[in-house]
Amino acid sequence: MISYFIWQLIASAGVSASLSGLLIWITKSWLSERLSQSIRSEYNQRLETHKAQLKASSDVEIERLRSQLNISATEHQVRYAKMHETRAEVIAETYSLLKELYIYLADYIKVFEPAGDEARAQRRERAYNALTKFKSYYPVKLIFLPSDVADQLAEIDRELTMAFNEFFLGVERAQAAGSEDVSMWIKIIDRINAEIQPACKSLEAEFRKLIGSEG
Repeated sequence: MISYFIWQLIASAGVSASLSGLLIWITKSWLSERLSQSIRSEYNQRLETHKAQLKASSDVEIERLRSQLNISATEHQVRYAKMHETRAEVIAETYSLLKELYIYLADYIKVFEPAGDEARAQRRERAYNALTKFKSYYPVKLIFLPSDVADQLAEIDRELTMAFNEFFLGVERAQAAGSEDVSMWIKIIDRINAEIQPACKSLEAEFRKLIGSEG
């Protein structure tokens, strides 16, 4: 009987120990799960907070960049408008000087001199002054003109200068020395009419294109 009681007691103690172990394991598991959930929740909150901060920072940076781009675009428009205005001024002045030079040069070398007309020396001086003004202006303004237009200007400049010098030295000086060279005179006039005048017209058309006027 006593031995049976002892056996029951031992068995009961073993069950209690097992139950205790089970309870401890369950408790540990529950605590571990709660801890994991708590850590996961805190992590998710911090992650969302970090995302929100990144988005806010990103929005601020995007707005800053947009503002800079708008400012840059406005500055570019202002610079472009100013450059276009300057280009138009350069084209207008260059064409005016070229036209003046051509007219005065043609007047200087003309064959027919009506009564009461200005003396050739006066016409030469006016043509020379126009040539000097033209040469002084356009070479320092070429940055505002396309390279093909600049090449045209240089060629016309060369031809007009050559015509002036050839007439002064080969015709006017020859007349003063009593040996007039009519053939050279005609040659110069022909080149003015056949080559230089069309070149000036072509350049005029290019100028109109550059300032947006095709008429």
